[in-house]
Amino acid sequence: MTHKSPSFDSTPERCQYRTATGRQCCSVAVDPDSSFCARHAASQPGDSEDLSATLTEGTFGFQNASTINRSLAALYTLCAQGRISPRRASTLAYISSLLLRSLIAIDNDIQPHAGEPGFNANGERISEHDADDAPHAVSESEDPVKSQKPN
Repeated sequence: MTHKSPSFDSTPERCQYRTATGRQCCSVAVDPDSSFCARHAASQPGDSEDLSATLTEGTFGFQNASTINRSLAALYTLCAQGRISPRRASTLAYISSLLLRSLIAIDNDIQPHAGEPGFNANGERISEHDADDAPHAVSESEDPVKSQKPN
């Protein structure tokens, strides 16, 4: 008598979690609605839930640091509530850090040399002629009026 080889189809009473190699978890599913065992049900929270409205509320396109901070605060709350997996939260936090860094780069593109010698506050180059005409502090030794001694 020949035995049938085990089927690779999922068994409904078993946990539906699959490893990277395709092996199915051998634990029994806790709840037929979730189709995962207790261990894998805990690792799956919120990954299929659309949380974009919560994470982007009041962020106005992430145009400044305070709106990114608002999104990170919402992300922290969702992670603490168990509504989003730590892995997904880490990914979103990393993207937020990239957004913060890009804001600095955008400011440098708009005002590439602001505050550097030879440039004005708008990042525009000051010509040598303009720099000579710009008001600057004069020491007493340079001031011809103050350097004259009374007779």
